[in-house]
Amino acid sequence: MSQTVESTQDELARRHRAAARVVAAVFLFTLVLVALALGVASRLPLDFDPTVANALRLAIVFLGVGAVVFRRTRFSAMRLRDIAALRGASGLLETLQWTTIYVALVGGVVALLGFVISLMTGVWTDMLYLGVIAAAVLLYCYPRRAAWQSVVAGAVEGEPGEAGRAAKGTIA
Repeated sequence: MSQTVESTQDELARRHRAAARVVAAVFLFTLVLVALALGVASRLPLDFDPTVANALRLAIVFLGVGAVVFRRTRFSAMRLRDIAALRGASGLLETLQWTTIYVALVGGVVALLGFVISLMTGVWTDMLYLGVIAAAVLLYCYPRRAAWQSVVAGAVEGEPGEAGRAAKGTIA
């Protein structure tokens, strides 16, 4: 039993570290795009249809809201309990890791679309505003290790409601 708990903790540390690195890399990518937009956007305005830029802005709104809905759906209490029952702690950690990575990649897509919009319009502040949206998505999906530990502890110990509450956070 002790070796199983230790291996679960090792896997938790490894998967958490990998997910946190992806989120940090996408955040760095966002910062690089903001800096590039600052230097390039005003010098290289493209001829474009304003409808395309507005359509991309609308897509960014849907991606941002979709990221929140996707994460909340994947981290629902019942779903996490079912995963823990079927695939164990390892499957639960895999789900936590990949959901975090997928949402972080959505944040990266938001940043990339913001950069394209800033190139199209020639206004670098478009990238700044949309970069803030990308950063908000990344902060929302940042993996909190304590929450992951609570989810795994609830799944391993078999406490029925604990596995889902910790992933979403608790309300006092």
